Amino acid sequence: MSYLIDIAITPVGTGSTSVSSYVKVVLEVLRRRNLKYFVAPSMTTFEIDDLNSLGEIVKEIHDELVLKGAMRIVTLIKIDDRRDKENSIDHKLNAIK
Repeated sequence: MSYLIDIAITPVGTGSTSVSSYVKVVLEVLRRRNLKYFVAPSMTTFEIDDLNSLGEIVKEIHDELVLKGAMRIVTLIKIDDRRDKENSIDHKLNAIK
């Protein structure tokens, strides 16, 4: 079973309104963990098989963003836990085509 996680992270106290360099850090963490992800304009969706790993992933992202200079990080998370059908990024994207 896969869980779809929507995550929107806002670094605060960076001295700039641009967040693209911080988004790149998030994507690098997801790549290192070999997670499938999809980038949208104001959030990123990724797939995990074990919901217990979510906290570790978020902590790693936060730690990397602090190293990059974020003084505060506000994170919104949405979890899609579907049990009656396949739950994947590809399945959802194909369903709307």
